[in-house]
Amino acid sequence: MPKISIVTPSFNQGMYLEETIQSVLTQEYPNLEYIIIDGESTDNSVDIIKHYAPQLSYWESERDRGFGHAINKGFHKATGDILCWLNSDDVLLPNALHTIGSYFSQHPGTGLVFGDRHIINDKSVLLSKRKYFFYLPGQLRFAKTLPQECTFWRRSAFEKAGPYLNEELKFAIDLELWCRLSKVTTFKHIPFFLGAFRDQPLSKSTTLLDLGRRERQQIIRQHFNHYPSPLGLKIYQVWLTTLRRFYRALGFETWKRRKILNAIKA
Repeated sequence: MPKISIVTPSFNQGMYLEETIQSVLTQEYPNLEYIIIDGESTDNSVDIIKHYAPQLSYWESERDRGFGHAINKGFHKATGDILCWLNSDDVLLPNALHTIGSYFSQHPGTGLVFGDRHIINDKSVLLSKRKYFFYLPGQLRFAKTLPQECTFWRRSAFEKAGPYLNEELKFAIDLELWCRLSKVTTFKHIPFFLGAFRDQPLSKSTTLLDLGRRERQQIIRQHFNHYPSPLGLKIYQVWLTTLRRFYRALGFETWKRRKILNAIKA
């Protein structure tokens, strides 16, 4: 099984951090490197990290320049073949790492893999499930991004794309990375729920909506020359929704899941 390195950036999210850590450590993946980069939290985060320190590959608690800088510090420490970052309020779902490790082992030509996600609230109650069905080349130009906590990529692709996150971004830092990776490697979707995004009052998705829109537009213009018009976005969404319905109705989702499961068992 390939070595998987997971980086968790942490800052004053002690109310969720332990659940995040446990979701990684209880995977019992045989080749895991787990790194936590804390930005000198003032709540109980450091105490929680210290409690799990014997099971971590590396951790630190120092003042940093923000979210992107913390993740970059973690990736500079990472030595795994497969990389991912998991925010300190999100979680991995059971068996996610075994599924990812097996898939990468069996598909050496694939550089990035993502799955489906759960949406949970601040009490860890399941709110909804979101399926992505497939990846279409070009979908990023229409701001159809990937579920960050459910996305894993090869170190080799990361090095080709530029092994860093853009620290100037506050919200769409993942979209910018996906755009770079899409130019150097192959993306694949697998029909398994791999992680859960926490929809909570202080999450960036809640507090930085306007900034997020501006950053997405900036990134797409930078990588694809222009941002689609409102009509273009609407037409693409209708077409994508219709395509997904046919995909599911024709049984492709079930077939792909069964094929991957059989390969994992073998």
